[in-house]
Amino acid sequence: SPHDPKTLYISSQHVWRTTNDGQSWERISPDLTRADPKTLGHSGGPITGDMNGPEIFATVFSLAPSRIERGLIWAGSDDGLVHVTRDGGKNWANVTPPGLPALGRVSTIEASPHSAGTAYVAVKAYLVPPGDRAPYIFRTEDYGKNWTRIVSGMAREHYVHSIREDVKRAGLLFAGTEHG
Repeated sequence: SPHDPKTLYISSQHVWRTTNDGQSWERISPDLTRADPKTLGHSGGPITGDMNGPEIFATVFSLAPSRIERGLIWAGSDDGLVHVTRDGGKNWANVTPPGLPALGRVSTIEASPHSAGTAYVAVKAYLVPPGDRAPYIFRTEDYGKNWTRIVSGMAREHYVHSIREDVKRAGLLFAGTEHG
């Protein structure tokens, strides 16, 4: 937590918090994924099972506690959902951007260092057939009520891994794409 060095967040399908160096954990969210049984099967298939399960969905893949507003935490799943809490996890709202591909992996959420209500999400959808390699970056300026897709000028096949906002210059964004 940017507001308390003794607080650490981690995720599974839930968001968890510890304040005692991991000696105990408190679940501070409901399941923030689709938890679709069709995506929860054994990874790798019946013959060549994968031991670490990277293809398994229903995981909160990205967390972003706000540096500005205490209690504001953004969460993005690897099955295409974005949630936000403004009260430290007591209440969560599904604020998934319209146009975010179903089962798209929310690779990165960037809570703006300049405006509490502003966040950016980078999503990749190439993992789900038919393998959409388009770039998906969305911005909200009102805690997820409204979103704008911001990929103007990006190449069509350059899916995005990460998005970051400059800590000194508001609105200056850096995107890490598959091809540069």
